[in-house]
Amino acid sequence: MKTSTEYVRDGKPVAVSAERIDGDRWRVRVGDRIYEYRAQALGDGGVRLAPVGEEFDRSFVAYGAAAGKEFMVRVNGRTHTLAKPAGRKGGGGGAADGTVRAPMTGTVLDVLCKVGDVVAADQTLVVVSAMKMEHKLIAGVAGVVQSVAAKKGGTVEQGAVLAVVEPAKSDAAKS
Repeated sequence: MKTSTEYVRDGKPVAVSAERIDGDRWRVRVGDRIYEYRAQALGDGGVRLAPVGEEFDRSFVAYGAAAGKEFMVRVNGRTHTLAKPAGRKGGGGGAADGTVRAPMTGTVLDVLCKVGDVVAADQTLVVVSAMKMEHKLIAGVAGVVQSVAAKKGGTVEQGAVLAVVEPAKSDAAKS
């Protein structure tokens, strides 16, 4: 079993994944750091995590809870707030203004649009590989592609504009 999600922590994107290795042993990746723990569920909703390979007991208890559109994690007395990146709806990168940005530094795996294409708000425009994860970046708004800066096989920096979609005019605005 493996789960992967991208969050924003302290204003910066961070990829988080957890994979069960066997039994109570888990491998957790937060950004570019990898940890291995033995996990034990507690009756109060917490999880006791013990680092694998430690010579002495450095276990700690962690709690997690949804808080509106955010997720709160409390570890060792410190609370971390994690939020989904803006413009995410199954994919990512698309903002309400139609600007598709790279969520983090990575490699462009595919460009699925060209200038002049009519696209839907949830349509994938660019696929980026970053931190061993594939990120499908969506338009964010329905409209017409005005520019495409992403090139298949190219490297992009975090925040780079990969495509711009001009939002479609509503029928009311046309009359």
